[in-house]
Amino acid sequence: MNQETMYAAALQSLKGCGSSRLEALIDVCRSPRQAWEAVWDEDLRRRTGIPPRLFSQLRQERNVFDWDTFQHRLDFYGVRPVALWDDAYPAWLPFIARPPIVLFCQGTMGKDSSSIAIVGSRRASPYGLNAAETVAAELAAQGFTIISGGARGIDTRAHRGALKGKGRTIVVVANGLDRTYPRENKALFRQVVDNGGAVLSEYTFGVEPLSRNFPARNRIIAGMAAATIVVEAAMRSGSLITADLALDEGRDVFAMPGSVFSETSRGTNHLLQLGAIPLTCTDDVVREFRCRGWQGPETVSEAAALSLSPAEQAVIDAIPFDRAVPVSELLEKTGLSVSELLPLLLALQMKKAAEELPGGYIRCAAAFSVL
Repeated sequence: MNQETMYAAALQSLKGCGSSRLEALIDVCRSPRQAWEAVWDEDLRRRTGIPPRLFSQLRQERNVFDWDTFQHRLDFYGVRPVALWDDAYPAWLPFIARPPIVLFCQGTMGKDSSSIAIVGSRRASPYGLNAAETVAAELAAQGFTIISGGARGIDTRAHRGALKGKGRTIVVVANGLDRTYPRENKALFRQVVDNGGAVLSEYTFGVEPLSRNFPARNRIIAGMAAATIVVEAAMRSGSLITADLALDEGRDVFAMPGSVFSETSRGTNHLLQLGAIPLTCTDDVVREFRCRGWQGPETVSEAAALSLSPAEQAVIDAIPFDRAVPVSELLEKTGLSVSELLPLLLALQMKKAAEELPGGYIRCAAAFSVL
């Protein structure tokens, strides 16, 4: 591991030494190691602009810093620091206003230039949850890295969808990596790591998921992604903060239209009013990548794009090729319950395999009517 990265990680682990303080120390001292080994006197304090009380606290913590304990924690929790100058640092992140100097990472880090953030409400509707998982699965299957925050609701379903699509996903958390938040996602985070993804944070060991940490976490989610998808969000929510951060950095924001009667769709519908790109299918994202000339993943062949799961194929088989049918007829033909059928219909619409017509009728899309 790069020695300078270890010194930077140690400095960032001092309580109160966030990215801005660390950047000031490195700018003045020329390198993390020289910053660590410098004489922390009044001249250094003045040149870095660190307030006296905080500077004294940082100096005291540096003087008693236990390198053996720090290394043991890194090894025990399987964490590797990745610094701004390392090859594995995310491709899009250096270009934001305040990139973290060091990220603490469990799992596999990479450039992830073809990355999409998917965020949304913790109290999402069934529609939003199914849409997030479907979109994430399809984008992951096409080679996009899915980034989200690991929270309950939309975030969790986005990570699960990416895993379902056999793709790569990254969880960005607002706490130290010796903590798991929310606790019920411990197995999910392990699955992310085991399948070639990563869980990462700019916070050192022992930091709890305090509310003040989440806006900073959200800037990393938005900053790591070429574009951000907001599936469902209330008018005042962290998801809209993430969208605003993405817009501030010149990144595109996609919003999924939702019911005007849904509280958790007011934020996304508001984004659409402000000019966000409507997300109706994953092709909207792929098309935007092509228009921007970004280096996106190779697009799948048409046959692969139209591939269906056995359950989805069973629903398609139940739809006559020459007419639209009501959902009630599909329920009868497939023997599925409403809760089982509706997610499959949503997935088929996202894959452009089926179309919903006024009145709740479903028909095969043109590409499937001739198969």
